[in-house]
Amino acid sequence: MIATLPPRGAGRFAPTPTGRLHLGNARTALLAWLDARKLGLRTVLRVEDLDPAAIPPGCLEGQYADLDWLGLAFDEEPRRGGPVGPYRQSERAGLYREALQALDAKGLLYPCWCSRREVHDAARAPHASDEGPVYARTCAPPTPRPIGDLDAVPRRRGREAALRLDVAAALGGDADIAFDDAIAGPQRFALVAAMGDFIVRRRDGVAAYQLACAWDDAAMGCTRVLRGADLLPSTARQGLLLRALGLPTPVWAHAGLVVDATGQRLAKRDDAIALEGLRAAGVAASDVRRLLARLSGLPDTGDLDLLTEAFHLPGPEAVELPAGWP
Repeated sequence: MIATLPPRGAGRFAPTPTGRLHLGNARTALLAWLDARKLGLRTVLRVEDLDPAAIPPGCLEGQYADLDWLGLAFDEEPRRGGPVGPYRQSERAGLYREALQALDAKGLLYPCWCSRREVHDAARAPHASDEGPVYARTCAPPTPRPIGDLDAVPRRRGREAALRLDVAAALGGDADIAFDDAIAGPQRFALVAAMGDFIVRRRDGVAAYQLACAWDDAAMGCTRVLRGADLLPSTARQGLLLRALGLPTPVWAHAGLVVDATGQRLAKRDDAIALEGLRAAGVAASDVRRLLARLSGLPDTGDLDLLTEAFHLPGPEAVELPAGWP
């Protein structure tokens, strides 16, 4: 189902180009890059642009410029290609179709015609999940069974159908999914009760984030995934998808987020901590790397070779941006 992968595993940074990168994004990128280099893995930059129409003009090019300025050169990325490309999710729709067909062949998918309002009104737990209300399985068939032709699902009430994963069927009788995170430690999520059947293909036919991310990590040979702690719930879903597809799971490592003095996570809309703004203000990239290294318990240096040699995983705690920086 997945072509033969390169002999070495990979670590990756996978931004969504909906805004310029800020210091929190930059820390994740730096940590993921250093982690992969320390372990002798390939470094991969994947662009998660499933919906190109939602990408602001120039945003992707701006993120490339931010990463280039920061000094992070990836072995494989959209501009230079590589053995497991393409490296933009907007160009990988046919690959996601393979994953959906494999899940359907196991009877793990069903169509859902519910609107967002209907999902909320019928939800067992309206605010329980990070992706919204826990779905009440309104459209679920009494017994899991394959759909067959995923492109021939009929419209109902004038709507196209989304496709949901039957989580209970995918779990095969288990109540929870558990994994050991290299930073956050042992994790356990009650997927059926707390998260419910989630969408794997949207009504417009575009693969949903959880499916695309899980499939791409496997297809690109990402044996190490270092990212922010806010994505821990997504990891439970992605782990279930990989298990259902019979694919290996990476080692996950979820680092604490960068927060401001009020404890709020940094946002792309805050120009004060955007790499573009720092560069325009004359801040040196090496000083940004030094700051990110200090925040991560690494030596106070901007030298990438020294940081690679000294690299160790950070803790799971949030780290506060120094007041007044830069």
